[in-house]
Amino acid sequence: MKDKKTPFNINIEIHSIIRDFIQNSWCIICAVLIGLMGTYCADTLVYSPEYTSSCTLVITSKVGNYASYSNLSVAAEMANIFSEVFVQPSIKNLAAENAGYGSFGGKVEANVSAGTNIIELKVTSPEPERSLKLLNSILAVHSQITSMVVSNAFVSVLRTPTMPTRPSNSISSNNKTVIVFSSIAVSVIAIFLISVLRDTVKDEKSFNDKIESRLIGTVTHEKKVLSILDRIRGVKTGLLIHGTTRISLRFSESFHKIATKFEYLNRKNGSKVFMITSIAENEGKSTVSSNIAIALAMKGNRVLLLDLDAKKPALYKLFRDSYEHGSDLRNLFSGKTPPNEFKFMRFKKTSLFLALSKKPYSGYNEWIENGSIHNVITYLRDHADYIIIDTAPLSVDSTVTDVAKICDESVLIVRTDTVVCAAINDALITIKDVGGNLAGCILNDVYPSFNLAGQIGFDEGGYYSSHNYSRYGKYGKYGRYGRYGHYGNYGNYGSYGNYGSYGRYGRYGKYSRYGKYGYDDHSLLDDIVDDELKNKENYNPDDGELL
Repeated sequence: MKDKKTPFNINIEIHSIIRDFIQNSWCIICAVLIGLMGTYCADTLVYSPEYTSSCTLVITSKVGNYASYSNLSVAAEMANIFSEVFVQPSIKNLAAENAGYGSFGGKVEANVSAGTNIIELKVTSPEPERSLKLLNSILAVHSQITSMVVSNAFVSVLRTPTMPTRPSNSISSNNKTVIVFSSIAVSVIAIFLISVLRDTVKDEKSFNDKIESRLIGTVTHEKKVLSILDRIRGVKTGLLIHGTTRISLRFSESFHKIATKFEYLNRKNGSKVFMITSIAENEGKSTVSSNIAIALAMKGNRVLLLDLDAKKPALYKLFRDSYEHGSDLRNLFSGKTPPNEFKFMRFKKTSLFLALSKKPYSGYNEWIENGSIHNVITYLRDHADYIIIDTAPLSVDSTVTDVAKICDESVLIVRTDTVVCAAINDALITIKDVGGNLAGCILNDVYPSFNLAGQIGFDEGGYYSSHNYSRYGKYGKYGRYGRYGHYGNYGNYGSYGNYGSYGRYGRYGKYSRYGKYGYDDHSLLDDIVDDELKNKENYNPDDGELL
């Protein structure tokens, strides 16, 4: 039973956050540019320059010893009094009249250095000449007011007023730097919060917390390794686990574990026909279904892989070397080629056989309604160990649910951090409501966690503890075989029981390359096929196989 869900569940997954920062780096750049452009607009359109002229004054007592502490204290007190007087309107009016202006038209600041008798006097106005003249005028007329307030004080000019050469209220380079870094900080925080609060499946833990379905297995993230020449040519290669050294062991083992789950469902329920679908595009549905089929075939099973993505067939891109026009699946469903004469293309002399298409199926809905697809699948299930059907995403093709009713099991591919959890749960409910048998979900594109075990690759998800490798038991996240009672640790099938070294199948029974349907004769012929077909001169087993 799944853990009880909390109404507000935050899951911090480092790879997801890094991915969001990389994908949204343009937002950070835009934020910086917006900040700089905003600063420029304010500086040129809204900004009104102001100029400040300043001087430094020293207030001393006219009597006594200037070095005595008491006289310095008196001078400091007088400086505070002068700072208050300098900013009074009466002095401003006298200064404006003395400078020949009708009004002061500026502001005055008088700041006393703490604990001293030093005053910094400033005059700010829209014009540099006006600021200087008003400041000099204040120094000339202030005694008319200050003598009435403090009679025993003397004002000395320590630093004379100067003409300001630049606006005092302009945005400095330091302020622009602050604006840039503030823009970066705001955008980074926004991206982080969006990434963390986005209600998607980010790893196995969030799947268990948010999705109401069994997790069949996980597929680790795999980066396509291309040579420099391939990159220049724009070559796109599929991530298939057969016949390549560019695939990591972690990625390959992900599919072998999932294939073992499919074999268990076959032994338990007799399930042979598996529908692989997803909710949205680009969730890796075609890659996952292809590699599951390959993994099952590598175990000695006869596997048929059908591309029923009527909107946008994609499997032919992965199996381009094995695709032939004669194996186009449309010929089979349209009735152009009877099922017993249809030639499936063999993938690299394995026991995987393909029926693909390069173009969308124009009559797909009709084939669903008239039962053609149902009849073909019913026929094929008697001539194969497994049938893997790759369909269109649920969000783009409503007929996927009709295919789900035909198949024994439906499997939903969930790519990490792609589709919101509510949509995933709705899709699961939809499959069940139409009568489909939901086997569970496969979590695709899972990054290993940042720990030693996760980097070494003991398991796909990286969830480990010191007890039996995981809180999920001996086989970690994928060790839910205990849930299946006496099949736990494979039960009666252990080392697979009666099937040991896969039992009667093995090395893998009559279906191995050493058995009746061996690779040596390149044949997938059943008893219903006339043996004379194999003796025809124009028959080349490499061109296709008959069921």
